[in-house]
Amino acid sequence: MKTLKFTIEIFAQPEKVWKALWDKQHYTQWTKPFTEGCYYETEAFTEGSKINFLSPNGDGMISKIAVLQPGEYVAFEHLGMVYQGKESSFKTADDTHQYLETYRLTANENATTLTVEVDTLEPWEERMNTSFPKALQIVKEISEKYFAWRDGFKE
Repeated sequence: MKTLKFTIEIFAQPEKVWKALWDKQHYTQWTKPFTEGCYYETEAFTEGSKINFLSPNGDGMISKIAVLQPGEYVAFEHLGMVYQGKESSFKTADDTHQYLETYRLTANENATTLTVEVDTLEPWEERMNTSFPKALQIVKEISEKYFAWRDGFKE
């Protein structure tokens, strides 16, 4: 298992970047580099809630929102997979590692730094290294285009 880290500077306020990341319509846009038509399902985007990250056919990742600080930080703990409608854990009984995917927004003078860290297994490493930079570029475009600065930068 390896933790990969991706960072991008976005010329938008943190709350605008947050909206670009987690508003459902924008999520579907920026996740295209992973799989066209990705979406997430959750009863509530709140700490402790279950969240599934899914492809158009319903397969994907079973996770929970482990930590949530709206507009600043979110950590998803990946628990297993859903495949053909069946949920399964990818962890063995003695595996105590938390498989995390985190998003941190840090306000700078005129921009927001978005830092993503993702724990991944070797078979997925190349795909993450290829897809995440493309996906974060889309987040940047959405944030800067749809959420233009109106009142200057405010923390």
